[in-house]
Amino acid sequence: MDDASIESDLRRQLAASGLFAPEAAGDAGAAPSARVRIAYTAETIEVGAKGEARAQVRLRVDTRPSDAPGAVEFDLAGQGVEPYAVPTKKTTTSAAPGEKAKPPLSALVLRIGRDLIGGVAARRRLQDGPPSVVHAALVGDGGELREEAIRAAGERQLRDEVPTLLKLLGDQDETVRDAALGALIAMRERRAVHELTQSRSLRDRREMRKIIEAISVIGGQEADEYLSFIAATHDDDEIRADAAAARARMQRRAAEAGIAGGP
Repeated sequence: MDDASIESDLRRQLAASGLFAPEAAGDAGAAPSARVRIAYTAETIEVGAKGEARAQVRLRVDTRPSDAPGAVEFDLAGQGVEPYAVPTKKTTTSAAPGEKAKPPLSALVLRIGRDLIGGVAARRRLQDGPPSVVHAALVGDGGELREEAIRAAGERQLRDEVPTLLKLLGDQDETVRDAALGALIAMRERRAVHELTQSRSLRDRREMRKIIEAISVIGGQEADEYLSFIAATHDDDEIRADAAAARARMQRRAAEAGIAGGP
């Protein structure tokens, strides 16, 4: 393991990540500072002609003082595995054609560390960067970053992203659907009511409970009409009761907020 190279490389990655403000001229001792701690383990395991390089990395960063503007604090862990071909007696120095050679463990640790830094920097940009960064992640290939972008859109009230969020209510991934619903609830986006009532099955009890609660929080005339319809006509006694209770809560919140003309 090349500890010095790992430290130097990850230091450069952190400095270029945009997570930290550039050093100010003058008294460096008076400026906030970030403390970085990294721990890693790596090993190779070989069984017959097959081998695996494995590594785990933990990266902890905190700012002193912790209440400084732009303070950064995170504690991340990641792991990686890379298979390779165990050299035979005939090929002691290199893998056979088409097979991967034994990877350097330092390189594996660096790859995991870079991924951790890149991930936290991307999430930070979703919170603090321009809306275009959030949009790009929303329409990207998916994964955890898209879920983070969905939540960021709701927290930042990025209403230009409502059409995209409405489409995500029909995503095949339940986690994505729920995140999009949460973002639309945070915006109190009433267009979500129509989308939910048209796209979800009335027979799915678990989905119905989520829809009923979400619609009651969003509110509006269409929500009131839908909850009234479900409370009166659904063939499940519990769903009817849930809809009636949710409608009552919605009407009470509307009255407390002084909204004229009903929910």
